[in-house]
Amino acid sequence: MSRRRPGPGIPLPVPRLFATVRPMGAEAKTGAWLETVDGQPMPIAGSCSFGRANTNSVVVNDDKISRRHAMVHAQGEGEFWIIDLGSANGTYLNGRRMTAPCRLSDGDRIELGAHRFTFRQPQAMPNDQADLTTERTIHDVKSMTCWLLVADIEQYTQFIQKMPADEVSRMTGRWLADCKQLVEDHQGAINKFLGDGFFAYWPANEGASAAHVSRAFTALAARQAQAALRFRLVLHYGKVFVGGASINEESLMGPEVNFTFRIEKVASRLGAPRLLSAAAQAEIKSLLPTRELGRHPVPSFDGEFLFYVA
Repeated sequence: MSRRRPGPGIPLPVPRLFATVRPMGAEAKTGAWLETVDGQPMPIAGSCSFGRANTNSVVVNDDKISRRHAMVHAQGEGEFWIIDLGSANGTYLNGRRMTAPCRLSDGDRIELGAHRFTFRQPQAMPNDQADLTTERTIHDVKSMTCWLLVADIEQYTQFIQKMPADEVSRMTGRWLADCKQLVEDHQGAINKFLGDGFFAYWPANEGASAAHVSRAFTALAARQAQAALRFRLVLHYGKVFVGGASINEESLMGPEVNFTFRIEKVASRLGAPRLLSAAAQAEIKSLLPTRELGRHPVPSFDGEFLFYVA
């Protein structure tokens, strides 16, 4: 069924918004903001959530909007993604219902029910230059030891082909929202939302402990057992390079980050729903039962590496 839209020259209704107070100069720091249909700017600093609940950054008084409806998430340098959080009526990007997190570009239209916002980022860094290090950012990079976790939906392409788009959107969004809450409840943070998963971390030198990570991993494993949506978990521990102003905007870089994402490929190949590197297992073995899985090659890395399943 096609969605009915107002005819030419008929503006969409302006939403009644009650947003948390943010400094109006914040858009100068992030280079991005949202515009309402009447041109009102809404600076983005870190993440910006939408929904009926008063805990959201932008509260939208509309029965067709879910309590936790959607979120714009800053990840990396000048990179913003829109994530539907399992809303009943969906989030539309440029007229199409979202089925997975999408990266935003200047001028993109975000629609939640009858409410529309335009994403603005005039000076966005091109995708092919996003990994280049400038003289300005060299001095902002620091190193720290982190727990690194990647969660990835299994056979996502087949999954989205078998189900209606609205059901895919609800299931994926609710899964992402639930996992985000579990990670944050145990002192972690989502660094990146991926098209079919997410990348989370716990800074070991900023108060996160093996106990926090163990409880988060156990909670996510329980979510695996309950979910109709099948997903993998991989866990690593190592030193990373970090750039960015806050925990919501940090860019995690370096071989250990790349290694974590390659472990996910190993887990997929081995059919392991929960895979730990030897470094992660050594730090957490007293808190999380594991079993040795032997040594295996990792794409783009020399040699073979010892892994464990939990």
